Amino acid sequence: MMAPGGLYPQDKAYYFSTDEVFSFHLGLMLRLINDDENLSNNMIDYIANNTEIVDDLKRKLLLASQKLQHAVETEEIQSIGVICRETLIELIGYLFEQDSFESEMDYKKSDVKNRGELVINKYLVGSENADLRKHIKNLLHGTWDYANILTHSSSRTVHEASICLTKTVAVVSSFENLLQKFHDPLAGLKCKKCGSKSLLIAVNDETDDLLIVCEKCNHGFLKSDN
Repeated sequence: MMAPGGLYPQDKAYYFSTDEVFSFHLGLMLRLINDDENLSNNMIDYIANNTEIVDDLKRKLLLASQKLQHAVETEEIQSIGVICRETLIELIGYLFEQDSFESEMDYKKSDVKNRGELVINKYLVGSENADLRKHIKNLLHGTWDYANILTHSSSRTVHEASICLTKTVAVVSSFENLLQKFHDPLAGLKCKKCGSKSLLIAVNDETDDLLIVCEKCNHGFLKSDN
């Protein structure tokens, strides 16, 4: 089973030793277990880090989380893999509804890998996003592959099902962040005068360009000029 230290981001963690990581992990698990009524919601919200997950996707993830609490038999474990597969298919389908993608008719709806790559390539363009593109693709491909393995395997345990669900929630959260970033007019911008990223969009009656104003130094600039 995965070590507790591998479940939490290390670059933003506030614990440093193996003992501290284990204590944090154990405390979190006990707190969730003792709160049966909200266990499923807590698990999804914790992994997703409060991302605004689409209602139908969240419903599926909550259903898988509820099943996970009581899964014992092979068929119960496999059903979690099925829900994870359906969630990934619906996630990519939802993103295709939000934007247009080249060659979208070339792939079936269940072709999560290729359709997902179209989404990633559109939302993360440029050499500065090369590393993130690679990591998001690896996350998507690995999660899809493992959801299929879990669906058809008779030897997997509830622990593998938990990992599969965790990865699926991470994929959904990651893609929703990409969607928000892509449509955020302030994403990636910073003040040309002081370098701050604390910006807002001001009313601009003179041109169609967005007027960006820095909240730190009040410097204003048009987005097209940045």
